[in-house]
Amino acid sequence: MPAVINSLGPPPERHADRVVAEIMRNMAKRHASVVSAVTEAFKSSRDGMPKAQRKMAERIIKAGAYSVDLYPGKRGKYKMIVVERVGWNPFKESKIKEDDFIPMKPQIVFYVSLMESKGNYKTDVTSYPMLFITHHAMSRAAQRLGMRDEAQLEEASVVIWNASYKFLFKSQDIKKCIDSMPGQGIRLPLDDDRPDVFVVLKKHEKWDALIAATVISREDSD
Repeated sequence: MPAVINSLGPPPERHADRVVAEIMRNMAKRHASVVSAVTEAFKSSRDGMPKAQRKMAERIIKAGAYSVDLYPGKRGKYKMIVVERVGWNPFKESKIKEDDFIPMKPQIVFYVSLMESKGNYKTDVTSYPMLFITHHAMSRAAQRLGMRDEAQLEEASVVIWNASYKFLFKSQDIKKCIDSMPGQGIRLPLDDDRPDVFVVLKKHEKWDALIAATVISREDSD
């Protein structure tokens, strides 16, 4: 049976930590198959004209990408930004792929790929992680927001991503914005519907990216 947090009211911390870890392993496994499907959709699509490029973007979305922004052009010239939600092994510092070992507490990462074709039958692809979400943050989200199952924790990851995305793209220089993060991080309200719940964002120690370290309420001291 799918892992579910069972409790009346906010779940006990140890129970939430254990069940969220199991749910995140399931998420990482499922997202690994999505990554393969997205890659196949991209490689098997034609991209010579805007109509074909739009069909390619649609196939990538149907394969499971979180979002696709396409800037089409004639004669095979286009730009595309693909955001994927992937499982991450923090010990190997790598995406979790199909058949990979999944650690006890994987992370969820929003991974961005910038694809640019200049019409020479070659597409330049630059990929990098933009936001890491720790097990601790997801467990605290379950406790603070009443999340109970995988679908709800997927929703929590999206809410955290949306808050982080809005923060980053207020700046004209994303790298400078990340580099200027204070050591203790910053608190951002998750959204207008949750003004008393905050995500704590910090600069990742090894990547030019943000990491959601925890989710807290106004009354919390951690």
